[in-house]
Amino acid sequence: MLFVSTSWGNDSVALVQWLHEHEALRKYERVVCVYANTGWSASNWPERVALAESVARSYGFETHVLMSMGFVPLARLKKSFPRNGMQFCTEELKVKPLTRFMADLDPEGDGTCASGIRREESRNRASWPGYVEESENHGGRSAWFPLVRVQTLERDALITRFGFDPLPHRSRECYPCINSNRRDLRLLTEDRIAMIETLEANMGHTSLGKPRTLFRPYRHAGATGIREVVRWANSERGKYEPDVGCDSGFCGD
Repeated sequence: MLFVSTSWGNDSVALVQWLHEHEALRKYERVVCVYANTGWSASNWPERVALAESVARSYGFETHVLMSMGFVPLARLKKSFPRNGMQFCTEELKVKPLTRFMADLDPEGDGTCASGIRREESRNRASWPGYVEESENHGGRSAWFPLVRVQTLERDALITRFGFDPLPHRSRECYPCINSNRRDLRLLTEDRIAMIETLEANMGHTSLGKPRTLFRPYRHAGATGIREVVRWANSERGKYEPDVGCDSGFCGD
């Protein structure tokens, strides 16, 4: 059995197409594509997921959507937004549901897990292995990364053969991801910004009196709150100045 972890972004779409073209069903009795619903996707992402799943099923692959409590209830439960070094969102919304699913379907742990990780993506993944015999992150199952050496042009060709156009942005299974860069933040829509703004207000303050915000101010030149973070993202590098104005009428510039 082959478990395929998908976000249905560019790399996982390319992975499913690659597996189809390399006749994965000849080697594995079942190819099971799994998508974890984080409850934090862009509003149009479920439509993309449904379309991608229909293509995967036409290849003879199974598709499953795994549910969790969702990003917002999780943040409220933790009384905090996830952070680098405290990224409980991935663990709770993706890893644990997938682990439970695989344990139910493959209790002996004999299956293989495939992911669309590519070395070209980042420096952190530049030396990513193509295969791991026993992966702790996958319950001791073997982990396979068929696309590790695939470059962007080849990946985009796979996506086109799948019937999709390559996206100009990362997967929007989480919108936005807490690891979003400047370019990602510039693409946030007004309705999403307003929703996050309301959520931040409802999350209140820490015991030290600091507002709970989705993005850390110190990583964004002091920008506090989603609107300021987006303003930072849209400013030229080194030109952003936090809005710390006073409305009392007694303070000058």
